[in-house]
Amino acid sequence: MVRNMIAANKTLLGRLTDFAAQRDYPVPDPSAARWVHANPAADEVLKVAVLRSSMSFGRFRHLAWLEVNEQHFVATIGFDYEVDDPGFELLEDIQGYDVCLLTELPVSPSVSAAEVYNVVAANSRDSDPEYHGHDNAQIMSLFPLIRVFVSAEPITEELIWPIFLSISSEESRTGGSWIESELADCLSALAEANVDLLPYKELCRSTLDLDPRSLFMSLYRCVEATYAHDKATKLKKDLSIEHEWHKIAEVLENAMSWRPLEASSLNVVLAFAKEDDLREVCECLNVTLQDDTNLPAAAGKAIYQLRNRIVHYRPALATSR
Repeated sequence: MVRNMIAANKTLLGRLTDFAAQRDYPVPDPSAARWVHANPAADEVLKVAVLRSSMSFGRFRHLAWLEVNEQHFVATIGFDYEVDDPGFELLEDIQGYDVCLLTELPVSPSVSAAEVYNVVAANSRDSDPEYHGHDNAQIMSLFPLIRVFVSAEPITEELIWPIFLSISSEESRTGGSWIESELADCLSALAEANVDLLPYKELCRSTLDLDPRSLFMSLYRCVEATYAHDKATKLKKDLSIEHEWHKIAEVLENAMSWRPLEASSLNVVLAFAKEDDLREVCECLNVTLQDDTNLPAAAGKAIYQLRNRIVHYRPALATSR
């Protein structure tokens, strides 16, 4: 893919003029020719950069995976956290990458409309024959901070979501996040584990959500992803099937509409959990334990009830404990 640089710059400057106009700061002659001045190397980056994947956390925070001439990059926009990983190196000059990101992602200016107006309206080709483009630093100052990191190794679709989760988990340690350090450590460890089939994308999105229920449901989905393991593995063994258990489960659901019962499957999965963890779950969810309490069943019931209270709304669920 070769990106049209004129179209990209028109998109970026057009977004800025629209932003100002919508807030009663209309830029004179908004259709005038304007662009971001860049060096030849930046022009080449802008032309060939490919946005492979991205995730947006509102208008001001974004993560992106870029590929440029078979080299892979991860970009953070609006993040306080600076990636601290030996596998990634911060680029000092990100011209070209920045315009690509701002045209491909729904990034909103992080300054006032007056500031946008002052920068954009200052000049254009139509008003000044000597115009050579807007200064890159001035344009970038209107948006949240952009950082681009070059990866030492190629990135794949399977790897990018754990990478994004690791970054968002570290970001949650800063600012006004409700996530405490111990939980952030656990999320980072989960990212490093890179477990097949886990919904890393959902986990990543929920780490920066201000509602803890979002993370609970994402973690519940991680457990839910393993529900079919027991039955599908048994079927694989009994019938000497060579496919992986998750493929068998997929076929069973698609062909026969079979899927495991949630409540009982949750208890089966929790039987593999550590006793101390199960006791902590029960304590957090106000479960009274007796000497003969079946911990996986007690924790499973409490987790499933909490899941139902989040997912469904009925008066009985809203007031139940």
